[in-house]
Amino acid sequence: MKKLFSIILAVITIASVLSFSGCGESAPVINNTHSDLSVSAKDYTVSELIEEMKIGWNLGNTLDAPEGETSWGQPVTTHELVDKIKELGFNTIRIPTSWGLHTSGAPDYVIDEDWFNRVEEVVNYALDNDMFVILNSHHDNDFYYPSRAHEEETYNYIEKIWTQIAERFKDYDQHLIFQSMNEPRLTGTSFEWWIDYNNQDCLDALEIISNCNQKFVDVVRASGSRNSDRFLLCGVYCGSGYYSLQDPFKLPTDTAEGKLLISVHAYTPYDLAMNGDLSLKNFDNSAKSSIDDVIEKNYEKFGKNGIGVIIDEMGIINKNNPYDRQDWATYYVAKAKSRGMLCVWWDNGHTDPGEESFGLVDRSKLEIFGSSKSVYDGLMAGLETPLEEFKSSKPE
Repeated sequence: MKKLFSIILAVITIASVLSFSGCGESAPVINNTHSDLSVSAKDYTVSELIEEMKIGWNLGNTLDAPEGETSWGQPVTTHELVDKIKELGFNTIRIPTSWGLHTSGAPDYVIDEDWFNRVEEVVNYALDNDMFVILNSHHDNDFYYPSRAHEEETYNYIEKIWTQIAERFKDYDQHLIFQSMNEPRLTGTSFEWWIDYNNQDCLDALEIISNCNQKFVDVVRASGSRNSDRFLLCGVYCGSGYYSLQDPFKLPTDTAEGKLLISVHAYTPYDLAMNGDLSLKNFDNSAKSSIDDVIEKNYEKFGKNGIGVIIDEMGIINKNNPYDRQDWATYYVAKAKSRGMLCVWWDNGHTDPGEESFGLVDRSKLEIFGSSKSVYDGLMAGLETPLEEFKSSKPE
């Protein structure tokens, strides 16, 4: 926002957080200007918002690690890292955050102040850079479990957590977006990733997730101030871009007009983008069709009806196939942009070929990993390449 302020703040905060592990030590409270109601806030439309957000990056395996920020092997997040993310061309950062193990527990779920301070500090790193932030409830599936047996406690958790988060950030402007849940699902069952529409437990889960989104919207709106018309991102069963398309999943009703967004996760096609089999590595016409399918179906149901679609997790693992990764990224982003959708790369810091190798940015060296240079180039090219002008990067 103010470059000099950012530089000074970076020097102060880098030194102060280096010893913070997120597992019990106190985080500094940062004085910030982002909740100043005297500062006018732009009222974006959905299309304006998506255009301004540009392209996003996930701070994966960090604040979402339930036991603390560095417990999954990632370094402490610094202002300098977020500055670099902005410099690389990303105008949105999703900050996956797990809350459940950082609370007093049931029934009140009072969030630990040290954890709250740290989360707010990282949020402010991005806002200092005039970036957009998606703040969610991530690996909290044990606390919002969408079954009839856990229904009331699920609603209680959503209400208690979001009441506190909404109050904490209610004066922040529309650069901050709240996301209700991440991949709510029937964990530990055969339906965890695949819904059977003939199974009552699956239908119940879809209904309960819809109710959770409604509870989330109601709680946030009730807190007032800038939460009265903040953009809100609704979670779907296991994050799937298909399980939001059919009943009994329903979007919540909202007192604010045109402020609802739908979350889609699409590592597609699976065999190319996520399957650890290194032989399945070619980007071809069937891969294009897979990308087209999920984007077009969500556009038809949501996008063209004024509901913004954010693909807040997407990525393609490293299979020593740089040209295929680059082509996938270019095509994917160009296709999403053609339908007014935002792509947010999932970065978990891992780069070794095979499963879960979504690492893009080396957070220690503050540079793109060498093995991911091609996919980064593809992401950025997709922003500038009209879909009809897509050409493969592969040498003739």
